Amino acid sequence: MYIKQLLLTAIMALSLLNGFPQDTAVKKNLADQFVSGYNAGEADSLYKLFSDEIKKSIQPANVPSVINQLKSQFGKLLNSEFFSSERGITSYICTFEKSGPVLYLHFDNNNKLAGFYVNADKRQQTTVSEDESAVSVNTPTSELKGTLSVPRLSGKVPVVLLIAGSGPTDRNGNSILINGKPNYLSRISDALRAKNIAVLRYDKRGVGQSTSSRTEAEFTFDDMVADAAALIRLLKSDTRFSKVIVAGHSEGSLVGIMASQLENVDGFISLAGLGLPADAVMKSQFKDALSSDDYKMAVAVLDTIKSGKPLGQKLTNGFEIHFRPSIQPYMRSWMQYDPGSELSKLRAPVLIVQGTNDIQVSVENATLLKRAQPKAKLVLIEGMSHILKEAPADRQLNFATYSNSDLGLHPKIIPELTAFINNI
Repeated sequence: MYIKQLLLTAIMALSLLNGFPQDTAVKKNLADQFVSGYNAGEADSLYKLFSDEIKKSIQPANVPSVINQLKSQFGKLLNSEFFSSERGITSYICTFEKSGPVLYLHFDNNNKLAGFYVNADKRQQTTVSEDESAVSVNTPTSELKGTLSVPRLSGKVPVVLLIAGSGPTDRNGNSILINGKPNYLSRISDALRAKNIAVLRYDKRGVGQSTSSRTEAEFTFDDMVADAAALIRLLKSDTRFSKVIVAGHSEGSLVGIMASQLENVDGFISLAGLGLPADAVMKSQFKDALSSDDYKMAVAVLDTIKSGKPLGQKLTNGFEIHFRPSIQPYMRSWMQYDPGSELSKLRAPVLIVQGTNDIQVSVENATLLKRAQPKAKLVLIEGMSHILKEAPADRQLNFATYSNSDLGLHPKIIPELTAFINNI
């Protein structure tokens, strides 16, 4: 059991969509299959997803007309997002091309579609305070929703683009994988605004209110970079801001590095960022988490995915979900980048921040980034966790703090961020 928990922790820390618990990952894949089949008009593939109860009420010959009616009224589906799980039913919300109602999908414990219907969007809408405004940016393949916090000053102020890390993490730093709301990204935003620094934080495509026209199988790491670059351009065009700084957390660090190369920002901040390619970090974590045989399997699978060759191995023990075919293009594109090598290309000032009690990204990663960019400022914060809060070194006790909604940021992080930004 302990091995499986470590495996889940490793996967959760490093994969964009691979971070779901196994049962949820299966249903996420089914929801994406529904979206793909619906958009392609593949009635037979949709019918195979139906439970026996739905099959009793909808005959195969009627499925095409159901699809056509929905398409004519609402258009194609853009994405699927986890909504809730209770009493044996896991629900997903699918967003249509046309704004308004959404499509609900309900999957049962047998991984069958037990119901689907169109209704109003019941997801909790993100509220903004008096000093915040909602931001929406359209790219060729996504619609990004965010929150811009701006201090009440007459003159220009610096602005930070805050990029979330791996998994289904939203603009506030919250995730369906975590009980409670740690809110570490929204806390950074509030604290920096109090220091007269503006912040734009956003939901990554496919998370929260942001949508993507690409399916999971079409999605790549470069899409994440393109999204961040679009938001940097937005901030650079806003005359309220004196300089634009990018701050990326965890996987968002590499996203920010790549986007900063494209848009020539005034400064870059890595918060608990990886210092090695994703496959190298995963291998390191797997070595301590898996049995010898499973570790060999994981290494072989990662090497094959990175090479672009089809997997010849039969995957078991959860690997069939974590390394499913639809997630491999994203993983492959992510593995091609070496964070240290890419950071060395930046000409803007760089700050590297790393907690010593981070159970997901080790201090070694920060030292590797510093070695790649010698002019960067490296700050190691004693006792800080991956979510930028005070936490014990013990793995289980550390992870328990992730669900503590009342726990504030580590007291040393905001002074470091503020000093760096103001000195640029």
